[in-house]
Amino acid sequence: MRRLNALLALSIGLALLGAAAAQAQSRGKEIVVGLGAEPRTMLAATIVDWTTNNMLEHIYDRLLDRDAKTFKPKPMLAESWRIVNDTTWEFKLRRGVKFHNGEPFTAASVKATIDYALDPATKSHFASAAYWGLVKEVQVVDDYTVRFVTKQPWPNLIDSASLTNSLMLPAKALKDLGLEKLALHPIGTGPFKFVEWKRDERLVLERNADYWQGPADATRVTFRFIPEFSARLAALLSGEIDVMKDVPPHVVDAVERSGRAKLRATVSSRINYLALVNLKPGPLQDVRVRRAMNHAVDVDELIKQVLKGRATRMCGPLSPANVDYAPTECYKHDVARAQALFKEAGVDPAKLQLTLDTPSGRYPLDKDVSLAIAAQLQRLGIKVNVVVNEWGTHLDKIKNRNTGEMFFLGWGPALHGQGTMQPLFLADQTYSSYGNNKILDEKIARAQTLLDPKARADAYGELQRLVRDEAPWVFLWQQHDLYGVASHVEWTPRADEKVWMYEAKVTPR
Repeated sequence: MRRLNALLALSIGLALLGAAAAQAQSRGKEIVVGLGAEPRTMLAATIVDWTTNNMLEHIYDRLLDRDAKTFKPKPMLAESWRIVNDTTWEFKLRRGVKFHNGEPFTAASVKATIDYALDPATKSHFASAAYWGLVKEVQVVDDYTVRFVTKQPWPNLIDSASLTNSLMLPAKALKDLGLEKLALHPIGTGPFKFVEWKRDERLVLERNADYWQGPADATRVTFRFIPEFSARLAALLSGEIDVMKDVPPHVVDAVERSGRAKLRATVSSRINYLALVNLKPGPLQDVRVRRAMNHAVDVDELIKQVLKGRATRMCGPLSPANVDYAPTECYKHDVARAQALFKEAGVDPAKLQLTLDTPSGRYPLDKDVSLAIAAQLQRLGIKVNVVVNEWGTHLDKIKNRNTGEMFFLGWGPALHGQGTMQPLFLADQTYSSYGNNKILDEKIARAQTLLDPKARADAYGELQRLVRDEAPWVFLWQQHDLYGVASHVEWTPRADEKVWMYEAKVTPR
């Protein structure tokens, strides 16, 4: 922590020295957003990764959007929707919308997008049953009417249609150009057009003057990829970037006093957790060891000391922001109980050597949290090797089951039960660290089909209690998002993490 503070102080000092020169360079109505990582692809409906899809939804539009305050689905490319029967949804599409190449948005675009996501050859993460995997067929009724026929009753289809897995691709361009060319020069219906992607440096987009909702106030949006928090902060205070994701909690006052930026905060729907991997042989396959780990980690201390109170503790897999949330009992920090559970499992914590994989710069103080967890476990004699990964490497290690016994991850926007339970607690899912529990598998499968609100609430309440008892994670917290926003930019962050610069207003400098 001392080293981080020293680096921050040095970076801030250098930034302030160069501020006058930076301010002299007018960028007009361009907004520069500083993020911790670059996108993994330029193709919509391909990968489950907030960093990627946050940038892509400036280029592509969703089938449905969400209300920024209530999180309820609302019209976007689809103007209305209805349930035809238990396994059929019908959407009426917006007329007059065009892709950046002039191609009209129609029902064929919707069918092409979902067919692309479900095609095994594309290896899309969204082929999972947690996203589009329960879709049996997409039927084109006419140019502006489309039907989703599902394999079983699926009340959450409307939620999938309002998330980034519903970013729409152009059907004709997909067929004529092919995936390779479309990945190099993406074409959407969104408020900004693709200009340039310079790997490891920036993504540049320009305003779509013909956007169906009207042109954005910003003429250009540039995403800068700056992995280190201290470097992002220096860039914000020097005027190099206008929006910073994840301001470290202990430098909030520095941002507020700078005169160049202001703090914008929201309680996010994203959750953070420490995965206790049980998908490969090792001590964490024993539930008693996993429960011991939950008693050994002092979550309240982490929130207070590392995050300076900027997080809300979670006791189970869902946060109160999730519509299917039910209260569960927290694991108490109890070293004696942890020791007793280790003994019961026949494990000597002093002989445990575990590896913890963490990203750096993706979530609020992720590396620092992971190092602090390692220090807490060391109090019981557990030796933890913290491996710090670049974001793309971190995702690949999780996907390929190459992490250590533990890894740190965030998940969001976590707004409904299926969107967390299914992708994170079934063994065959991309980012899961837990599985092969037949009882849990069956209950997850049943819960997603329930149309009756009470039956659904009861089912997800039971699931949360079961998951809590199985202790597949050390349950950490609901994330609080802190953004640094330049004084000449007017933008309010959303709890559903849609960092959409179409909603921003800019005063030219």
